[in-house]
Amino acid sequence: MSAKRVLFIRHGQTDFNLEHRLQGALPVPLNECGRTQSRALANYLKTVPIDAIYASPRPRALETAQIIGEVLGQTTREDERLAEIAFGDFEGHTFVEVRARFPTAYRKWESGYRPYRVPGGESRLDVQQRMQAAWDDITSTADMNTVALVGHSSAMMILLASMFARLPDKAMKNTSITTLERFEDTWHIRAFAERPHAAS
Repeated sequence: MSAKRVLFIRHGQTDFNLEHRLQGALPVPLNECGRTQSRALANYLKTVPIDAIYASPRPRALETAQIIGEVLGQTTREDERLAEIAFGDFEGHTFVEVRARFPTAYRKWESGYRPYRVPGGESRLDVQQRMQAAWDDITSTADMNTVALVGHSSAMMILLASMFARLPDKAMKNTSITTLERFEDTWHIRAFAERPHAAS
């Protein structure tokens, strides 16, 4: 047996999220709001039969996963391949700052050309390949029906964009859940960036 359902979960809020700063590979922790969001999510997921929790090792994702795991009685399995895209020289800056400091690199990044790497960082293609490898390994694991992957919006969107011709025009907010289900040999998006545990 292999996985039939996958929950993509974005990590809880950080101060960098509030400041609209690129986090990438930086070890940014959750803020108190992010921890509150993660606890609300964990309590909601008590009604969902999850067989395993995998997480990016970046502190914001790992802590979110661990909060969920504590409530569900699950041990978090770290996987470096689920990490956020490394934004290199852009990290720690807002997009306004990036446009001013790195105009050429920003223009190349904005082109959407998948093989382009920000100086010191990764390309979208790099991320797609490692995320795909993680996806293949995790979803083919025996004896797991439903798994949760706790990670980051950019990395998850890159993978999803490589899997589906069209994606909903909706932002992945902090602690949102995107549910994929397998029908025979085909994956379908059952729900996209939903936050049923959140007031707004």
